[in-house]
Amino acid sequence: MKSIIHFVSLVLYYLIVNKIPHKFGGRKLRLLLFKCIADRVGTNVNILPNVHIGKGKKLVIGNHSGIGVNSRLDLTNSITLGDNVMTGPEVMIFTGVHHYKDTTIPMSQQGSTSEPVRIGNDVWIGARVIILPGVTIGNGAIIGAGSVVTKDVEDFSVVAGNPAIKIKQRKHLKTS
Repeated sequence: MKSIIHFVSLVLYYLIVNKIPHKFGGRKLRLLLFKCIADRVGTNVNILPNVHIGKGKKLVIGNHSGIGVNSRLDLTNSITLGDNVMTGPEVMIFTGVHHYKDTTIPMSQQGSTSEPVRIGNDVWIGARVIILPGVTIGNGAIIGAGSVVTKDVEDFSVVAGNPAIKIKQRKHLKTS
């Protein structure tokens, strides 16, 4: 029964609901279907139109998080978004990669591997960011627009570029 609900939810999502604007109830419908498609979806999650998630399995989204318009999540392996994660438009997160080292065999015949991507809490991912397999983004990190994240990002770091490099560390503000 669960697989039938998952399949019907996927069909409805990709054929109809994925394209409905917020003002016509798209936000609530996408959230409802994502709860049937993904492994876990927290409360107050915001999925914008035209987000591609394949079959949606292996996806975990924390509370108060959102996925930007036209984003693409490759769920060859798992993707976990913590709480309060903001992603800009056209973000791409990849978990799979093709093998290529043996030059005597075409790359298309060498197989592939996958590694999970983990995104911590209170993370801001700018527009058109690409995150590659196996990356962990720490809590409180900021990823600048257009960056390609090829390695782990430390907690409270600000990174940008291709490949993304650390620009600065966010300061902890003490309140009295």
